[in-house]
Amino acid sequence: MNNWTLSRLTGPSDERPEPFSQHSHPDDVSASHHDMLTTVIGSKEDSLASIIHNYKHGFSCFALYIAYLGEKKHDDPTLVTGSHHDMLSSIIGSKEEAKASITYSYKHGFSGFAAMLTEDQAEDLAELPEVISITPNQKHELMTTRSWDFLGLKNEPPSELLQRSNYGEDIIIGIIDTGIWPESKSFHDHGYDAIPSRWKGVCQLGEAWGPSNCSRKIIGARYYAAGLDKANFKKNYMSARDNNGHGTHTASTAAGVVVEGVNLHGLGAGVARGGAPRARLAVYKVGWEEGGAGGSYLATAAVLAALDDAIHDGVDILSLSLGVDENSFGALHAVQNGITVIYAGGNRGPRPQVLYNTAPWVITVAASKIDRSFPTAITLGNKQTLVGQSLYYKLKNNTESRFESLVNGGNCSREALNGTSINGKVVLCIELTFGPIGRIFEDVFAGVIQGGASGLIFAFYTTDVLLSTEDCKGIACVFVDNEIGYQVATYIGSERLPTVKIEPASSITGNQVPAPKVAIFSSRGPSIKYPTVLKPDIAAPGVNILAAKEDAYVFNSGTSMAAPHVAGVVALLKALHPHWSHAALKSAIVTTASTKDEYDTPILAEALPRKVADPFDYGGGNINPIGAADPGLIYDIDPKDYNKFFACQIKKYEICNITTLPAYHLNLPSISIPDLRHPINVRRAVTNVGEVDAVYQSSIESPLGVKMTIEPPVLVFNASKKVHAFKICITPLWKVQGGYTFGSLTWYNEHHTARIPIAVRITIQDFYADRFPAFLLFCVWLLMIRGIYGSRKLYIAYLGEKKYDDPTLVTASHHDMLTSVLGSKEEALASIAYSYKHGFSGFAAMLTEEQADNLAVISVTPNKQHELLTTRSWDFLGLNYQPPNKLLQRSKYGEDVIIGMIDTGIWPESRSFSDHGYGPIPSRWKGVCQLGQAWGPTNCSRKIIGARYYAAGIEKADFKKNYMSARDMIGHGTHTASIAAGAVVDGVSVHGLATGVARGGAPRARLAVYKVIWNTGNSLQLASAGVLAALDDAIHDGVDILSLSIHADEDSFGALHAVQKGITIVYAGGNDGPRPQVIFNTAPWVITAAASKIDRSFPTTITLGNKQTLVGQSLYYKLNNESKSGFQPLVNGGDCSKGALNGTTINGSIVLCIEITYGPILNFVNTVFENVFSGGASGLIFGLYTTDMLLRTEDCQGIPCVLVDIDIGSQVATYIGSQSMPVAKIEPAHSITGKEVLAPKVAIFSSRGPSTRYPTVLKPDIAAPGVNILAAKEDGYAFNSGTSMAAPHVAGVIALLKALHPDWSHAALKSAIVTSASTKDEYGMPILAEALPRKVADPFDYGGGNINPNGAADPGLIYNIDPMDYNKFFACKIKKHEICNITTLPAYHLNLPSISIPELRHPIKVRRAVTNVGEVDAVYQSAIQSPLGVKIDVEPPTLVFNAAKKVNTFKVSMRPLWKVQGEYTFGSLTWYNEHHTVRIPIAVRITIRDFYADVA
Repeated sequence: MNNWTLSRLTGPSDERPEPFSQHSHPDDVSASHHDMLTTVIGSKEDSLASIIHNYKHGFSCFALYIAYLGEKKHDDPTLVTGSHHDMLSSIIGSKEEAKASITYSYKHGFSGFAAMLTEDQAEDLAELPEVISITPNQKHELMTTRSWDFLGLKNEPPSELLQRSNYGEDIIIGIIDTGIWPESKSFHDHGYDAIPSRWKGVCQLGEAWGPSNCSRKIIGARYYAAGLDKANFKKNYMSARDNNGHGTHTASTAAGVVVEGVNLHGLGAGVARGGAPRARLAVYKVGWEEGGAGGSYLATAAVLAALDDAIHDGVDILSLSLGVDENSFGALHAVQNGITVIYAGGNRGPRPQVLYNTAPWVITVAASKIDRSFPTAITLGNKQTLVGQSLYYKLKNNTESRFESLVNGGNCSREALNGTSINGKVVLCIELTFGPIGRIFEDVFAGVIQGGASGLIFAFYTTDVLLSTEDCKGIACVFVDNEIGYQVATYIGSERLPTVKIEPASSITGNQVPAPKVAIFSSRGPSIKYPTVLKPDIAAPGVNILAAKEDAYVFNSGTSMAAPHVAGVVALLKALHPHWSHAALKSAIVTTASTKDEYDTPILAEALPRKVADPFDYGGGNINPIGAADPGLIYDIDPKDYNKFFACQIKKYEICNITTLPAYHLNLPSISIPDLRHPINVRRAVTNVGEVDAVYQSSIESPLGVKMTIEPPVLVFNASKKVHAFKICITPLWKVQGGYTFGSLTWYNEHHTARIPIAVRITIQDFYADRFPAFLLFCVWLLMIRGIYGSRKLYIAYLGEKKYDDPTLVTASHHDMLTSVLGSKEEALASIAYSYKHGFSGFAAMLTEEQADNLAVISVTPNKQHELLTTRSWDFLGLNYQPPNKLLQRSKYGEDVIIGMIDTGIWPESRSFSDHGYGPIPSRWKGVCQLGQAWGPTNCSRKIIGARYYAAGIEKADFKKNYMSARDMIGHGTHTASIAAGAVVDGVSVHGLATGVARGGAPRARLAVYKVIWNTGNSLQLASAGVLAALDDAIHDGVDILSLSIHADEDSFGALHAVQKGITIVYAGGNDGPRPQVIFNTAPWVITAAASKIDRSFPTTITLGNKQTLVGQSLYYKLNNESKSGFQPLVNGGDCSKGALNGTTINGSIVLCIEITYGPILNFVNTVFENVFSGGASGLIFGLYTTDMLLRTEDCQGIPCVLVDIDIGSQVATYIGSQSMPVAKIEPAHSITGKEVLAPKVAIFSSRGPSTRYPTVLKPDIAAPGVNILAAKEDGYAFNSGTSMAAPHVAGVIALLKALHPDWSHAALKSAIVTSASTKDEYGMPILAEALPRKVADPFDYGGGNINPNGAADPGLIYNIDPMDYNKFFACKIKKHEICNITTLPAYHLNLPSISIPELRHPIKVRRAVTNVGEVDAVYQSAIQSPLGVKIDVEPPTLVFNAAKKVNTFKVSMRPLWKVQGEYTFGSLTWYNEHHTVRIPIAVRITIRDFYADVA
């Protein structure tokens, strides 16, 4: 692009045009463009002849230019047209020729045109002051096989690798799939030589497959129909012919020949080709259509037969895009016969531990997205233009797009659409839950289209299933995110007759689309079958891949599309390096893979929510064919070495178990350590395949919590030294039961970089076994003997492996050992508390310190008592009660601060609300004690100083289901009130798990209760009117703080009034996580709380009949009349759906359920519980992707219900499959607290930002404990989880701060907790967020971080706001939806303790002011962490405060470094000195103005 063009595009922000507007008379506007060009070119007659001649003969000196003139200067289009004519006449001279030059007129939202001009004419036009920009036209072609160009394998001009490898010529790729369509142009054999002589395969004839269907391209074909029901013969070709299309698609992706002129629905035209277009194909059909609704039949036996035949036939590479995971040993034989085997990793992402085909000898492939986008313009009736994604195309007989009626269908379930007229209308559907993507879209699409709708706008958390919209068959189906969905919903709610127009999709390719990214559906590691092998190995393009199907070309997505991309690359490498082994080829693609995108930023993984990719998402990274051709070093493996580590056998489940050595000692190009308990040494060897004389340096990126060293750190290669061995020492730095963390080891020199990924999980030796068995009996026993043994303590002796199989002999050896120390066998017997004799050898005994020192064993450690701290959350936050924390003392425990609870009421008799020792009610209180059913004058007190209830709108039929008073029938309000301000209660116990002290955060605060939620039988009813009335009353009554743990998002203006009256308002953010854009209650004047986990765990021991001990999580407890735990029958119930359990006897048995899909947790749990326990099961082991809903197991009422991850669930399933009569025993749960439990973490259910309602306000604000919180319910105490529990934690902290700083405003209090929040855990590592899969938390997970009360008490600086300033940015009004719209200024100019820029298009400046509330004389320095792709500067960089200067203003300048339609990235701004650190989070999304409009 010329400098003159750039200068016009990148001028100062104040010179930029306003956003586009709509024209009411588009046809008239085009006249202005004709007139403009006439002035440039000349007479009409001359111009027409000239234009026609130029079009026919190539416009050798002309090019198409786009002129943008900004907003119309006139309402009358004819006047606009006249101004264009005059403008161009001054340069060209002829209006007629100007009209002929125009190819398009932009006549809807702005003034501009596209015209054929010379470069000189375009430059002259650009100099005119009225012209904002002149840009050359860019052709945005639908690159039908764009993926290969994206990977650097360009066909024109041909890449060096394609040339050097002869396009993969004569490499034989075997495709084990659904067959092939041989007539496709992608498989013609024109120009091919004779079939390679090494080929020994056959061309198996069959239905619609004759000898001519094999060729010099498709050199072999077989099919495997054994087991297929005869009834399904008619649904299939009984031959290698592809009835499904899947195999044709994958084969053409890997090795399709070059086909020009491919077109799909007019989106674009281009060249279709495979990665190795000169490779040969051998087809093995194993997939068949069966039954209805697209059912398929695929037998392991057939796959094994195909593998066996392929070994015989002489293929070089096998590509298997199959959802089958039981042919590891067949693949092993293939690899040991020199075949490279590539498998798709599965489409069950983004949840972890669901990866398929993970044997260490195969290449397992994840799916990634390429740099292509399909923007689709949506124009609302108010002329607002939004953009979604679709494959929408116009049918041939359709006219141009037009406005149609638009309706809001909610989530478009049958219930939501019932009574809504959608025939002939475009329907908006917003899906706020999450789950398997295709299934949700199919349900919505069916309901909407069956109702006669003319179009669909579907707000969802991903567009990775864009190809689903192709089934819309010319009906407009567009995916948008929730932010755009909310804008459409707001428009519908504000209009009487809303309309919309949807344009057909266009295509964008190139670096304007950030890529690659891991696809959301791509299955994630770790491998549950081989946890010591890091999987997947590599990621490759697998989203919206266009390839052959029958005689045409279609899109498809999946790891099925990624696997043949890898096969194509391996074919090129095999042709280039024919002597490389399978392991060498695998090493080359893994060690050279890309971990950064085209902007050199870390590759992202689409997930819930989006995250930075790690090795469990993409293995080594995204495939890099050019780098893999010359990797420098390779990690080679003799194929027979696999037998040293694995032995394969077939039982009910096929098992390739580890034999003697952990597989991380295998010479793989990766390392996975699933249980790092002590330092280990891992050995590797690398072979030099680069320059003969070479020196490589090592670079280590250690996983968090781990120290790694390399010996030797430098490798020297020469002609006589081609292979080097080295040792990696991996040492845990913490003692914790942790999650996986990631690192890498890189060997590099000036020519090459060979990097391997590393995954490590730190565990604690016998972490559970040492502390769990018979814990309660131990507690009683300890009390009995404490007086006898005096100074003795309980010590745990660990002796390692058992020396005997007979447990009695092991126990006897313990007695003998203790006898030698204590002097008598009797004393030894009396001192032993436990003898560990099943899984290992050891014991626990009461000993003096000297006696413990005299024991000659591997280790002796003092026992630790782990008490269930019932309100552990406050101690975890640093607000210890005994001895009392300094903040508690200084704030007098929140004395006389009034907290209003807008919730389900309260249970006044709970001990948590005792008013013992309280003084008179504060004189400023003006509230009432509203009497009602079961609520008299005595139910108010000096603790509960006011009570009101709001029953308007409650049906009379529901009166009997509720107390018509402030009394809490549900328990929710009692729970939240006791968290915030419950008095100190000793001796609280839950099911005997342990005892402790229950208390609120501000135990001396007063409570005012406002009951707004009611039980209607099937649900809870909450009316906005009731909430608004409560807010209004609270303002009158004189509360200081309001805590609202409610799911209502329509009272922003009521809350605004409360804040402007001096009340601090805290809202729960909602429990719709981990999907993004679902956070509720996001007005900038409230505090929005996310939920986090504390350092407490409830491990539950599961012992299998083979003495294997596993650990899950539960709240399982023994009923009083139950005996000790015993072994019970164990059965595998699959996913425990009614269909899976049909025919399975589960009565009296423990049932294993493994849920390998994902979605709202309670949906799974409730369904599984109902199905299992209605069948009479005696217990449940539930493999799920999270244990954050642990409290749901409390409802099992003493029946063991244990949540485990998929890894442990798989181990139980493997045990069941290997036994004729499997049994299991489940012990009651116990509790662990402290640093052995990594915390805090953001809870999986916690709703995530960004805010769809206020995108210029960063939400949530803060995270606080909200998982398994124990607090009051009626006269007892119960666990509960949710952001409902997090909000009163924040309210309790605010009460302490309010008591300590009574003059601080709401904004000051909010600033204090946000700027002092913790972003790291107790080990100094970044806080994690439970998600799908787990990720490092960012501001959309937790705002400023996890709440830090002690830091908030002395924040140093605060970002203050005059409450009336909110009116400058927002105006609230009520229509069908309550709207607080931005008025004139973007809200990021509000003095919030955070910054959110949702559309950074050009440099902007944001101002902030801070008030010093710390030392009078203070100097603060700035520290900037810029979001990726953004340059941030602060002016001034230093702030100086003194007695006369308490407030300082500063300016934050932000500049985008890229031109890209990007995603949010995160950073921070910190002011610090020796006493204080004041940090605010920053979220920025770079966008491109008219990114879509230019090509729509």
